[in-house]
Amino acid sequence: MVLARDAERDDAAPTARRLIPRWLSGVLLVLLSLLLVEVVIEAWIQVLFSSTTIDAQNRVVEDLPTWPKAFKNAIYLSLLAISALVLALEWRRWREFTTKADIALAVLGVVLILAGLVNGSEISLIAQAGYVYLRGVIVFYAWRVAFPSQKHIRWALIPVGVLVVLNSILAIWQTLAGYQAYQMVGWNNMTWARINRAHALMDHPNHLGHFLTLALLGLLCWFIVRKNVGWKLWLLFGFIALAGSATQSRESALGFLGAAIVLAILRRGKYVVIAVATAMVLMFAVGQVVISPENRTELARRLAGVTSALSLPSGAEQDGFCVQGNAGCEEENSIPQREVRVLYAQQGVKLFFKQPILGYGIGQFGGIAAYTADPEWFKDTRFGPNGFELYGSNEKQVDSFWLHLLVETGTLGVLAYLTWLFFLAWPLLRSSWADRKERWKENRAGPTTLWGIAVLVFAVLVAALAPSLEDPVFPAMLFSVLGISWVMLSRAGARTPVAAAETAAPADEPTARRTDEEV
Repeated sequence: MVLARDAERDDAAPTARRLIPRWLSGVLLVLLSLLLVEVVIEAWIQVLFSSTTIDAQNRVVEDLPTWPKAFKNAIYLSLLAISALVLALEWRRWREFTTKADIALAVLGVVLILAGLVNGSEISLIAQAGYVYLRGVIVFYAWRVAFPSQKHIRWALIPVGVLVVLNSILAIWQTLAGYQAYQMVGWNNMTWARINRAHALMDHPNHLGHFLTLALLGLLCWFIVRKNVGWKLWLLFGFIALAGSATQSRESALGFLGAAIVLAILRRGKYVVIAVATAMVLMFAVGQVVISPENRTELARRLAGVTSALSLPSGAEQDGFCVQGNAGCEEENSIPQREVRVLYAQQGVKLFFKQPILGYGIGQFGGIAAYTADPEWFKDTRFGPNGFELYGSNEKQVDSFWLHLLVETGTLGVLAYLTWLFFLAWPLLRSSWADRKERWKENRAGPTTLWGIAVLVFAVLVAALAPSLEDPVFPAMLFSVLGISWVMLSRAGARTPVAAAETAAPADEPTARRTDEEV
């Protein structure tokens, strides 16, 4: 934060001292846009440059190149280094990064490290697991450091908007054309095509569902603050919602519903708009199941699996059991198919009660860091006499972020993470609630403020059914929305450059700073 006398001193400073941080902020914006594009198409690029072989079971095995992931990590590290350099050059801005959310993040980092040290995680494993848990934070701070204007934010998001439309077209095409549409794009694995779940340029339908739902929530928040919404915008919303239904990402539909309910609470008088948008998303999702036999069969199988897992929980099965429908399974030893998410949760709760405070250590259970360090992490006898039972799943991580966090970091880790998320949302909620009660004349709770709230609600709900908060795609998108929300709220709070500089913002609200554009 810059005082008026500091502003006068800066005006006399060498031009380079003012221009270099500005140029570096522009570089940050370019890298942020590039990262958002990369995480969307990374899996597709890997497949295009992969080599394939046929194994003994006549299955297609893909040898994926690692350079796209190395390129992505290079972008993350570049964002971190340039953000630090900008702050070193503009050191008076340090108070912008002492909000309650920043302090809560520091506490979370300490808890993650402590959970690892107490449970024997090596320093390198703690660093790797911590990076996976929190790499999205780099994106959040890069947006705040760059502090772009609305025009520059719009330019940075144009490539992402193009990818939203392109992936929507491909998802609908895959639903209509079947296997050919997947193969023509370049996919070799037809796992999702067999059950009619589109994934366009991403490697998993849920990833595409999350991506498109974030776009739908952004459009809905824009609709909420507009006096009138034209039919073309509703047509665009319906088109993306239709594409989202093609993924059959049920967690995305439920997450949208939860976010829409929160938006309805925050914005009185917009119930019709929110209800229409929600009805479109849910009707398309249900309609896809109705018209697709593959989707109906898959949904019925999953629901039956949930019922079976509740009636025959993990550990209650007999020795030497086999699952009905598997090759060579005899009738007398068979049990029905069970939903693996429920079985994992049942095991995870038991593990939690054994070590409830700091869990079993980050990088040691059910995440990509644990798999990278030891592909057979599940054989650890701390997780049971025979380890953690995967029940035939070949996934590299458990299908619930909250379960993963709970087992690795215990009560302290989950509470620290939720506290951090709360303080990320708090300035946005306070602004939106104040605007709802018409305490302020100007409208600070614009679409980006509401969008930040909506995506946080969506993220918390989806993380119960997916490892979304640490997967390769979602964190970059989530924290981009949050970074943009904080930047726009900070800009809306500035009256004049000097007034903004002389008025200290509350400790839990993003601070406004003077920029060369505003002077």
